[in-house]
Amino acid sequence: MSDENQNEPAGGFLNGRGPIIALAALTLISLAAVCALGYSLLNVNGVTIGGGDDNVEPTPFTQPGIDIPANNESIVSGISGDSTISLTLDIPMTLTVGERDFVVLPQTINPDGSWSPGISSDSSAGWVYGSIINYIMALQPSSENTALLQSLAPGSELVMTTQSGTDFVFEVEGSRQVPVDDLSVFSQLSPGMTLVLMGEEEGERLIVDGRYTVSDSPSASGGGEANSDIEMGEPVQLDGMQVTIENATYIPDHPETPSGFAFFILDGTLQNTTATTIDAGSLRPILIDESGNQYVQNSVASSLGANPPLTGGFVASGQILPFSIGYQIPTGLSSTTLIAQLLRQDTGAGVQIKIPFSSKSAIESATITLQSVQVSQDLSSMVLSGQITNGGNQPIVVAQSDITLRTPDGASYLILSSNPPFPWTVPAEQTLLYSVTFQRPLSSDSAVFTVVNQPFQLNNLQ
Repeated sequence: MSDENQNEPAGGFLNGRGPIIALAALTLISLAAVCALGYSLLNVNGVTIGGGDDNVEPTPFTQPGIDIPANNESIVSGISGDSTISLTLDIPMTLTVGERDFVVLPQTINPDGSWSPGISSDSSAGWVYGSIINYIMALQPSSENTALLQSLAPGSELVMTTQSGTDFVFEVEGSRQVPVDDLSVFSQLSPGMTLVLMGEEEGERLIVDGRYTVSDSPSASGGGEANSDIEMGEPVQLDGMQVTIENATYIPDHPETPSGFAFFILDGTLQNTTATTIDAGSLRPILIDESGNQYVQNSVASSLGANPPLTGGFVASGQILPFSIGYQIPTGLSSTTLIAQLLRQDTGAGVQIKIPFSSKSAIESATITLQSVQVSQDLSSMVLSGQITNGGNQPIVVAQSDITLRTPDGASYLILSSNPPFPWTVPAEQTLLYSVTFQRPLSSDSAVFTVVNQPFQLNNLQ
């Protein structure tokens, strides 16, 4: 986008420093607020963002002077402590309003602190780059555009198509006239779209408010199934890619989970049912709650699953690829069902799978025992054996970091081996027998052995 177009006056929409001060202030807010909002509509390969309520702060917009990245480039910002969140923005490309299509032009803030959409055509829409929860779009005030927006009734659809080819649907809630200095148009507190007619009439502008809706049947132009009645455990076809989500695990207290968030992990398999090789990297998994908030992959959570993380790679004809997909979601998320939306970016085929959800940790229903402690003949190590019984309806995943042996002086001892290897997965209503070998404490007669949240006092170790 040229500098000439970027700074071209276009009806004076949002000119002046008032709205820009609000935008600049939003950049100071941590992206943890975005996670609390729980809606991103992003394609992410890192730590993800999730749900929230009406009390959280708006999403920060891009700072003035930042260049718009190409598709698949990441925006990296802090989230808490040393953790980071990496977002790959899926740029809006077109906007359909009624029977008309508009080309979407991303806009940054001008160097002087004002924002004048660089659009001179009444068939283009200016999008405030960085407004990713409530998409802010501007149209030229031509007579045709004015008549179009005035004709929109509640329930009318606004369809936004992104660079990846994904369609997002918004339902018109109503229209209103707002003062030109009304900063509420920048609200990022709920998923939706604010469509603004740039012209001014007696100091007011026409605003159309759209609410984001979750489609029951995602785009499947490639011929794949688009069915939201699929249950967990049922195999589904996506143009020759058969996918099954087999298990779901909620982990609220993992040490690598940022404060206020929990991990949610899906374990499944992908099978190539075609006669040619396919690319697993074309599968885009998104998690959606009942409110329409969307969550994307979290690499740390994915590594805790029962299978290797889904990171792409080619799958030969007939080959089965086990995978795990991990997400970061708010603790205490109120949603009895989650939807795993799987999209093939190469063919457009999509499917939605229902996932039962409870914010209660599966480990709370577990019974953990320590049955024996054996010291090796050379006194250098000790083997601790027991069992974990899962009385809940979700699998339990135990990582190596969940198992510790510490002495009263604060020393931690090295795990030499374990059976089975980590991570341990205990399916619902089943029992896992375990044994783990530690270095034997040499400086203390006692130690505490801990499995997840269950400690065991060990005495007479010398």
